[in-house]
Amino acid sequence: MIDRIVANEEKLDKIVAIVERLDSALADFELIKEDVKAINVYYGSPDWFADKEKYEQGLLNNVKAGVLSEDAVWDVDVNIKELLEKMSDILDLYKHK
Repeated sequence: MIDRIVANEEKLDKIVAIVERLDSALADFELIKEDVKAINVYYGSPDWFADKEKYEQGLLNNVKAGVLSEDAVWDVDVNIKELLEKMSDILDLYKHK
């Protein structure tokens, strides 16, 4: 019986720690959600194409410009969607309780 209690207490401690980290990460994401929207509006816009052209012409030296790559914004958007799918799966698990 004590082994069962100890084992389940360890599981509970692990769950609590992970839930706290998830809560913190979600709070951080809440702070940047408007930035995510803004980046998605910028990506592929006329401004984005103009900026990308100038960057490719070498007119914007010494500027970090990952946002002008074809993949950076797309990849982060895909990552966010995959995280949402995982969270949806967790939500489905709790809907059936």
